[in-house]
Amino acid sequence: MLARSILVFLALTTFAVAGFVITDTDTDRRTIDESRTDTGTAERGVRIVPPTSETTVASSTTPAPSTTTTLAVAPTLDPTVEATTSVPRPLEELPRSGSGEFIAAAGEGELVGAGNIIEYSVAAEDGIGIDPNQIAARVEQVLADRRSWIAEGDIGFRRVSTGGTFRLIVASPDTVDQMCRPLRTNGIFSCAQNGFVAINLFRWETATDFWDTGIESYRDYVVNHEVGHYLARPHVGCPADGAWAPVMMQQTKGVGSCRANGWPYPDPLE
Repeated sequence: MLARSILVFLALTTFAVAGFVITDTDTDRRTIDESRTDTGTAERGVRIVPPTSETTVASSTTPAPSTTTTLAVAPTLDPTVEATTSVPRPLEELPRSGSGEFIAAAGEGELVGAGNIIEYSVAAEDGIGIDPNQIAARVEQVLADRRSWIAEGDIGFRRVSTGGTFRLIVASPDTVDQMCRPLRTNGIFSCAQNGFVAINLFRWETATDFWDTGIESYRDYVVNHEVGHYLARPHVGCPADGAWAPVMMQQTKGVGSCRANGWPYPDPLE
């Protein structure tokens, strides 16, 4: 009973995580406020709409505070959408800032891999033109691929509708910058931080000037790379001229003399 009472007390307590102040209330909307001191812009609030159920998101295994953060999400959408090859939108059509409200993908996925099973959920920032169910289908497809992290033999993944050990989100650059603090993503990069795998909308839709193998292969890369950070994998460099670029190489910045690659365990070179 004592342990249970402590857990209930913690769930109703205000936590500070990487610059966010998250207050759990029964009736009010949850508001996350921080000062954008790195850019000198005014304080901007990120608001999570009232839930149909609560979601507990634990801190990732990357360097980040160990406090568990209780969040809430909007009602989920139709889970029947399958992963499809989408037509990327031009950069000038994409919003730099979003609503700060997130819509969760519905349903659950199949277990892939074996060993240490990691559950995760998926959401997209509302108003940025991204269907969270399509994101979820694509992420499931990537993590189930034999070239992904499950090739190690002791890692598995399963998508859940709420909860999980991390939430993968696609969000506007300004929102990602806030979610990733104290890391500086500078409106450009993605991160795994504070219990989030946060993917920058600009990268999801346009990849990068250095990427020459198409938007879908870049999405393979950014999912595997940021999930790799959640798994505590560090950045590495190009091992040799003409080799596959390691997935933990910062390929958004360029591949050097390596070949662009989105997989932790790509097929051997022909």
